[in-house]
Amino acid sequence: MRYSYIAFDVDGTLLDTERNELSTLQRLVREATGREPSWDELIPTFGMTGPDALVYLGCTPEQAAAVRPLWHDASVESVQRTPLVAGFPETLETLSRAGVRMGLVTSRGQHTVALRFPPEGEGRYFGERVCQQDTVHHKPDPEPLLECLHRAGVRPEDALYVGDSPFDMACAANAGVDGALALWGTHTPDLACTWRLAHPSDLLKICLGQAE
Repeated sequence: MRYSYIAFDVDGTLLDTERNELSTLQRLVREATGREPSWDELIPTFGMTGPDALVYLGCTPEQAAAVRPLWHDASVESVQRTPLVAGFPETLETLSRAGVRMGLVTSRGQHTVALRFPPEGEGRYFGERVCQQDTVHHKPDPEPLLECLHRAGVRPEDALYVGDSPFDMACAANAGVDGALALWGTHTPDLACTWRLAHPSDLLKICLGQAE
């Protein structure tokens, strides 16, 4: 087995939440500031924490304070009704049965992650969950991923981090962990990474040596 542990980003990787999330953010920023950010401005915020994204888009502290709860509520609703990317249910089950341990490293908050991935459902696959509140620094800093591996008792060289953004691949590189780029969610397919995934089942070939 090449990797005994896989950590996953959530948005754009396990869940295709981008269009709903960013369309809502675009509307809320326009209502708060009077200026509608372009799609090109919005895309880099995918993977940022909420506060960082609002600052990046030019909100004042007062505007950000007004937008945050509205965006949080809309985001929670969106993520709860977004299914796993096609191919992931079968891939996660196969990896789990093969003994590969898995966790989540995400910029989302703990409450949202707990609602979307309850232990009696799809959350049963993910032992460790490092969310926005769990670390001082966030992706691309290595702290969230290293915290996940510390909780799991896993060495960086035995782990793989699957994500879709520059933040994810930089986080993996900074942590000394191999990065797998989810091509179905990325806007930057030429990012430096260890692996490029065209489909979730590619993880079975990489980790278990299985054909699709």
